[in-house]
Amino acid sequence: MKQQTEIKTLDDIEFPEVLYKYRSWNNEFNKRFITKREVFMASPDMFEDRLDCKIPVRYDLMTPEQAKQVYTRISKLDNTLSRQQKRKRVRQLLDRKEYLDPEFNANYQKIYFSGYFERLGVLSLTAENCLESMWNKYADNGKGFCVGYNSRILFEYLGGGGKVEYVNELPTILPDPIMSREEIRWKQVYFKEKKWEFEKEYRTQKFWEIPATISDRQIILPRDAFNCVILGNNMSSDEKNDITQAIENEIGKIKIIEQKNVC
Repeated sequence: MKQQTEIKTLDDIEFPEVLYKYRSWNNEFNKRFITKREVFMASPDMFEDRLDCKIPVRYDLMTPEQAKQVYTRISKLDNTLSRQQKRKRVRQLLDRKEYLDPEFNANYQKIYFSGYFERLGVLSLTAENCLESMWNKYADNGKGFCVGYNSRILFEYLGGGGKVEYVNELPTILPDPIMSREEIRWKQVYFKEKKWEFEKEYRTQKFWEIPATISDRQIILPRDAFNCVILGNNMSSDEKNDITQAIENEIGKIKIIEQKNVC
């Protein structure tokens, strides 16, 4: 039987009014978060965490009946075969039991994730604006900045979002149709190992039907999605002047705050 996942709306999800993104003012791509009002929906193959969005689909855990469901779904996609030929193909695939072969599964996962990451984009955010580890790691040791977004406006514009769940053991994922595609993607995107809990992360994600270009991943936000910008303690006076001018020109009148006055 196919597992059911409740697809929640933003009204069903708790999230802070403001979510934050730490960036470096010395990185030209990071600057675009201000100068172009962009966010970048990153491919998970760019992530530091080797398991982030990479929880494998466990074909090897399928029962024979579940394998039959999966092969039947796949065979229905081939319109060149008759119904009898499709049933024959399903029987052949079941007899081979390739889904139990570790090498076959490993090769398939490489192909699956390669295509998946070309189409998936993730924007990572946090509820915290005073995390020293985040200022150091993602904002150039305090020489960068932290953008505060109006969460509901941001999530509505980008198509949804949610809180990352930090767990001791990552969830087991079974293939469609045993698990719905929505449940598979939710568990791959919104579950991380507990060692990353310090990031206190929220996310939004976007999926394209064809491989996404860099331009596709650069999404311009409406001005009212911006709540504030926090300037790092170690930004120079010239850098503070530059970013302040860029904010006024591209975003408009929002709060510009010194880190020392927040943290």
